[in-house]
Amino acid sequence: MVVLAAILRIVFDQYLESPKFEHFTERNESLRKEYKQLNDKIAKAEVLLQEVQKRDDKLYRSVFNLDPVPSSVREAGYGGAAIPYDGFASNGTDDMVNKTAINLEKLSAKARVQSGFLNDLYIKAQSQQKLIASKPSIQPISPGDTFRITSSYGFRWDPFTNQRRMHQGIDLAGPIGVKIHAAGDGIVISAIDAKSGYGKEVIVDHGFGYITRYAHLDRIDVECGQTLKRGQCVGLLGSTGRSTGPHLHYEVIYENKTVNPMHFYFENINAEEYQAIASQTLN
Repeated sequence: MVVLAAILRIVFDQYLESPKFEHFTERNESLRKEYKQLNDKIAKAEVLLQEVQKRDDKLYRSVFNLDPVPSSVREAGYGGAAIPYDGFASNGTDDMVNKTAINLEKLSAKARVQSGFLNDLYIKAQSQQKLIASKPSIQPISPGDTFRITSSYGFRWDPFTNQRRMHQGIDLAGPIGVKIHAAGDGIVISAIDAKSGYGKEVIVDHGFGYITRYAHLDRIDVECGQTLKRGQCVGLLGSTGRSTGPHLHYEVIYENKTVNPMHFYFENINAEEYQAIASQTLN
């Protein structure tokens, strides 16, 4: 009986699977399928991440004049020698589990690096958006008002000394009382009546190295320290200070040097478009 029992046990173990063994076999097969599906998803995510990286280098970074990111940096310095994710990876010889863990860690590291670069681009975009709003880019007098350019930027004969001198801005002549508008967002750093020279003048700091001057005003409508929006009225055209007639002396200063204001506003903007910009400052 003992021999017979032993033989039956051997036959049972060799040819018949126990319910527990069958359960673990099915579970093992199920886990392998799940790991395979996870690897497939990781591979698809890797392709999408590579596409984002290409757009980052060839489009996003080029728009903001940023250098491409070296591939060694994008790889996040991950060599793949160690087995990450304690408890997830296998301590044995199951290559599928360990491979999945390594691939997942590499993808996570690359995604973290790319997320940092995208955050840098976001900050750069915000800065560029502020630059666009702040940079002097509209003429200080609306095209709907009557005015004419009487003196351009550059050397000219000074009407007071009759000598050739550098004219640091442009002169826009018109009727007294014409509204003068800020050429870009900024902060008023000076709003004074000098009683001589530029007379009543407003100076606006736009940031990014840009400053504008509005001189010979009849009236000043802003105060020092005030924040301005593009198109906001800073005062009225006049003839105060050293002036031969009603006009606005307008200067654009970039990085402490005067530049030609004609290069810093859109000449094709019409009166309706200009009014739309100015009206936004009233909201």
